[in-house]
Amino acid sequence: MPVTDISITQGGQHASAHREAKPNKWALTLWARAFRRLARRWTVHSHVRKYCRPFTVEGAENLASIENPVLIIANHTSHFDTVIVLSLLPTSIYDRTAVVAAADRMYRERIKGMWHSLRYNAFPITRGGGREALAYSQWLLHNGWSLLIFPEGKRSRTGELLPFHGGPAILATLQNVPVLPIYIEGASRILPPGTNRSQPAPVVARVGSLLTFPEGTPIGDAKHAMEEAVRALAGTLAADHEQAAAS
Repeated sequence: MPVTDISITQGGQHASAHREAKPNKWALTLWARAFRRLARRWTVHSHVRKYCRPFTVEGAENLASIENPVLIIANHTSHFDTVIVLSLLPTSIYDRTAVVAAADRMYRERIKGMWHSLRYNAFPITRGGGREALAYSQWLLHNGWSLLIFPEGKRSRTGELLPFHGGPAILATLQNVPVLPIYIEGASRILPPGTNRSQPAPVVARVGSLLTFPEGTPIGDAKHAMEEAVRALAGTLAADHEQAAAS
């Protein structure tokens, strides 16, 4: 069962063909939430157990006190990033987390789009949609749902962090929600961009401290802070590797 490439971005060549993709609001119903909770063992944890070997989580204490709604951001190098992040979340957060999906990639086919909505509570955002494309995200946050977003907007093919888009910063500041930064290393070795065959690889997920933005924080400042938080997590991991190699 393939995992989903989820992202939020601006620009894209296929936007015009998918402007009619709409959120499947039934994915928020009790029966859909019950399905995701019961199926999490197969749709999330089984992927992590099979392919993330070993799987190391650092900063897990930063997950203990988070409450809905929260904006969860992570770097993006592989289709596996989505399930890795979802596997980290406490049940109370997982049950009320929606995942932002690029409409032109994940909702080109109606049935597949419905499946993505059911198993991950994903919903489509049209590339290049601007503020209008964020309306449903704002509604979710306002109603106590958390969001998982990859602010780079696409997978990095080099592993280097790409510049963040402004959408997540708009959501964090307008809805006054905290931001949980996560950095994932190793997912690209499981399923690199351009390949369809998965293979096990070591994965490290580092969870940072919550970021909060006072009322009136400029969007540019929030975007910079979010990008620097993820970049700092990446730098800490790199320093750990250098220290381990030297010892």
